[in-house]
Amino acid sequence: MSLVLPESAAPATENGLQIAMRGIVESLYGPPVRRLPGLDIGRAYRGAEGEFRYGGDVVDVFHYGAGYTSLAVVDITGHGMPAARNAGLAKHALRAYASNYLDAAECVRALNRLCIENSAFEGDVEFFATLFFAIVQPDRCTMEYVSAGHDAAYLIRSGETQVLGATGPIIGLMDNDDAFERRLVQLSPGSIIAAVTDGFSEARDTNRVFLGPEALADVVLRNASRDAEEQAEAVTQCAYDYAGGMLHDDVAALVVKVAPQRWT
Repeated sequence: MSLVLPESAAPATENGLQIAMRGIVESLYGPPVRRLPGLDIGRAYRGAEGEFRYGGDVVDVFHYGAGYTSLAVVDITGHGMPAARNAGLAKHALRAYASNYLDAAECVRALNRLCIENSAFEGDVEFFATLFFAIVQPDRCTMEYVSAGHDAAYLIRSGETQVLGATGPIIGLMDNDDAFERRLVQLSPGSIIAAVTDGFSEARDTNRVFLGPEALADVVLRNASRDAEEQAEAVTQCAYDYAGGMLHDDVAALVVKVAPQRWT
């Protein structure tokens, strides 16, 4: 995974807090995952400019059971240690639910309930998050997904772009299981799944014009011949360049390419 922090958090100038926060980011993302059976995985993270404050962006890929793979792009509200703590909670809760073979909607419903109940029990500030969560089926012909208020996720097949639109509200907002639905999409050899946190779409140029979520598909298509890791890096670089090197929010990206050969 490509991890880029702002200059103020570069190793040569890091203070104790910045070193600790770098460690939090690295531990939340875990070791690099570049290949899974039939899948090319790319993840990238670029921190906002200025004083480094971890913002709770997480991209997680989890391979479990008889060939299942879950994909999660989580954007937690807030900054610093509370956001990092909630990001870790969301990541590992989703892994626990998925590994018990809950479907995508059941996983997200359980996470939503956990966030609401945990905040109430601990008397903590309210915990809100946008989330794109998907499970690639063992035969890899289909993918089920839930988008909890997440506006930047796409499926690209044969050069055509499909928006993986919202299927429910943001996490932590409504204690209502019926609010979250899953959708099923077909995958084919060469398909690309791409999702980013809102630091990408909310990157602003010198005229304060937002980059917008549609740019994600454009970047992925322009880099279609590159591997997934390079595509993810190109996505975060696009936001950085568009903002003139002054990102106001962290940007995390996930790109997953389905192997072009026939499944066996």
